[in-house]
Amino acid sequence: MLLPNKEILINRIVKIRGVDVHLISITSEEHRNVLWVMYQLSYHLDEGIDSDQRTEYTSNRDEMINNISEKLSSFYIYISEIMIQNQKMTFSSSSASPMCDMNCEGYMQLQHFIENGMVTTNWNEVDLDNIVIAAYEQKKSEDFPAIDLSKRLDITLKVSNEFRQVPINQPIHLEFGEIEKGNKSYFYDSIEKKNRIFYIDRINGYDIWEEANHYFEDERMHSLPKEQIKQTKEQYLACLEEICPKGMDLAMLEYETEDGVQLNFYSKEYLDERPAYKNSSSTMLFKSDKELGSNGFKSRVCLIKPVEKDFNGSIDVELFSLFIEIPEEIITL
Repeated sequence: MLLPNKEILINRIVKIRGVDVHLISITSEEHRNVLWVMYQLSYHLDEGIDSDQRTEYTSNRDEMINNISEKLSSFYIYISEIMIQNQKMTFSSSSASPMCDMNCEGYMQLQHFIENGMVTTNWNEVDLDNIVIAAYEQKKSEDFPAIDLSKRLDITLKVSNEFRQVPINQPIHLEFGEIEKGNKSYFYDSIEKKNRIFYIDRINGYDIWEEANHYFEDERMHSLPKEQIKQTKEQYLACLEEICPKGMDLAMLEYETEDGVQLNFYSKEYLDERPAYKNSSSTMLFKSDKELGSNGFKSRVCLIKPVEKDFNGSIDVELFSLFIEIPEEIITL
């Protein structure tokens, strides 16, 4: 139940990332100060679906595309601060839940806001289960704003930047080795509605097992207890074995993009495989050993798949997705 010591009603609608967001009020409670907002989900939540029920996918591609689609359709607002009459509330944490997931709590909160003067005109035709109530908690070190209610509530919001993964699914046939400099490739960005340019510099083998042996022979490791080194090595090599069987190399793809966006490449073989569900999975991140690629842009690398050490053929890969940054936004009401 919401029983604030103090509450300042805001009652303003603002469009954030294309969604109408209702700034309801700021409240001061015993242990926290909060900005309350409300908005509607862009999709309908089906109550009859068991969230623990796993969908059976026929390929890794289908499962990954579905995961991206779910994240793109979900909506969460990363408000980092609000300025009211030149008094700032900086938020250190937040929470948001659809009404259907909050049991009676959400309806009690909504009733509290309505009883205290929240305008409901925009919400009369909305399914209550699809309404989200979000709470942004102010930093403990800051004071609750001293608002003069006889004056206009001049408000400025700061919405944090965020990253989103966007599917591309563009097949590419590559020969092992170096790629000719200046060989441009294109893909269509469905979010920004434009073509983007990228370069594949090369795809070649990387002896990760040799690097692993050198790493644990490094003099800096000798400063650690022998038992700790042994345990760390065993864990690392077990993880490595899952990603690249011993005696094989990793096929690594090196690429550049003209506008610096990050791309994700996978082998067609992996994407076509049926998902293998495990209790745990291993992941390794790789960084290019040089700052710029052969075409003068930021060099990035992407793991494709394990290959035999003498492999010198071709590989079918897929430009699967890109990550785009939605920049920070300042909104003045």
